[in-house]
Amino acid sequence: MNAFDQSPDPSADADSKAPRYTSFSEAFDTARDDASSMAREAAPKLKEALSGAAHDLAYGAAFGACFAACFAKELLPSGLRETLRRGARAGRNAGEKAAEPAPAAYDVPPPLAT
Repeated sequence: MNAFDQSPDPSADADSKAPRYTSFSEAFDTARDDASSMAREAAPKLKEALSGAAHDLAYGAAFGACFAACFAKELLPSGLRETLRRGARAGRNAGEKAAEPAPAAYDVPPPLAT
């Protein structure tokens, strides 16, 4: 007897080494059922963890963007801020003017072919 085999009866050892399943499909079905039940147990925990991670990521992104904007606003001199506002206003007006429909073209006949 080796160190791992503690059973004195060799026939008892043969029963424990017998195949657990009689066919591949039976083993596959059992594995599928086990995996399905484990997934049902794990899904709520994973969903909660992913939801928390998404919340933290969104909060961090929003905080970073707002902090950077507020910091830049406080850092810029007031004269530069006013210049940026006027430039933004002028750009908006130019964009609106460009979006207006073009005036009607004159009714000029096409040139004659020679």
